[in-house]
Amino acid sequence: MFEGFEIRRLAAAGADIHLRFGGVGEPVLLLHGYPQTHVCWHLVAPALARDFTVVLADLRGYGDSSCPDAGVDHSGYAKRAMAADMVSAMSALGFENFAIIGHDRGARVAYRMALDYPKVVTRLISLDVVPTLDMWEGTDKARAIGGFHWPFLAQPAPLPEKMIGADPEFFAAWLMQSWAAPGFEFHPEAMAEYLRCFTKPEVIRATCDDYRAGATIDHELDQQDIDSNRRITCPVHFLWGENRGLGGPQGGKDPLAVWRRWADQVSGAAVNCGHFLPEEAPDRVILEARSFLTIG
Repeated sequence: MFEGFEIRRLAAAGADIHLRFGGVGEPVLLLHGYPQTHVCWHLVAPALARDFTVVLADLRGYGDSSCPDAGVDHSGYAKRAMAADMVSAMSALGFENFAIIGHDRGARVAYRMALDYPKVVTRLISLDVVPTLDMWEGTDKARAIGGFHWPFLAQPAPLPEKMIGADPEFFAAWLMQSWAAPGFEFHPEAMAEYLRCFTKPEVIRATCDDYRAGATIDHELDQQDIDSNRRITCPVHFLWGENRGLGGPQGGKDPLAVWRRWADQVSGAAVNCGHFLPEEAPDRVILEARSFLTIG
């Protein structure tokens, strides 16, 4: 699936990060979401590698990266900590400045990185995600049903871990199908890889900790940024699926207006697909990425 890409495991800021990299040109970091791994980019990364040096990483707690403790305040899975992992890993590869494309949880790490490391992140593409603060504030009945996993996974341990652990393959596969456009089928090899990783008990625990952080420290950090008018300084491009089975990313609001609350240079468009743009609409993602990342 990733012919020509090298595999590396790097000791980052607070975790060991599993990644692949390949291609030539300016660096771009691709970050996956829940409950997937870097394999979600299997239809996008090889094409982008013709024009860019592409790095695909498993977030801490996901895939084959390590699963450190969360700490009592969940800061071990704050997007600030996860962003620091990626800045450290990219630096170890020789990249001090780079663009990011993030999907789902990876987009949350990406925008936090843009806020905390404005001199590092050159451009940001978010796929199907608005900032965490807006996600919580914009939750209505439809969003609560479609995003039920947010409060569920944020429950104290070991409740969600025990319930998911009873049948993790069913849980992960059901979630992915429910968020995709009706009728979409994931590549069997990719799905097998997602399930191989997600069924590990330490990954189930760590991914719950990710959402516990999303309900606590991530929300707090976002609020601090809004209160202090701290903004994303790089250009932001947002693509969202308008045909997902459950819920949607913008909580009933204009998603581009939501992003303009955080950044001055915002562009984007809806895509006729579900939540999983890298797999449901790879050609569109490649086209938009090439155009946006080569401006100027």
